[in-house]
Amino acid sequence: MAAKIPVTIVTGFLGSGKTTLIRHLLQNNQGRRIAVLVNEFGELGIDGDLLRSCQVCPEDEPDANVVELTNGCLCCTVQEEFLPSMLELLKRRDRIDCILIETSGLALPKPLVKAFHWPEIR
Repeated sequence: MAAKIPVTIVTGFLGSGKTTLIRHLLQNNQGRRIAVLVNEFGELGIDGDLLRSCQVCPEDEPDANVVELTNGCLCCTVQEEFLPSMLELLKRRDRIDCILIETSGLALPKPLVKAFHWPEIR
């Protein structure tokens, strides 16, 4: 059985500082290789761009550690978007020490938390 990867879900209202917190964690990562799953509600990936610009992503693979979902509220698209994204991250488990998930300011985290009981990502 593969080693488990710690996951932290950062959630809160629009403008509550979720992206600022994650950016701070990335810039002060203490050597940890952190992957981030960012849920955007609009078509423009503002949060993803802010996180990529903090200069901790590998220059040859700027999207390697930041995965962006832009189709709306993650709690409504857990099966369609979250699961495939997590499976892709898990394929790179040898290059990831932990995963941070930033929900949109509109998300309800309960469906997302329940997804961690699914066999594919448990």
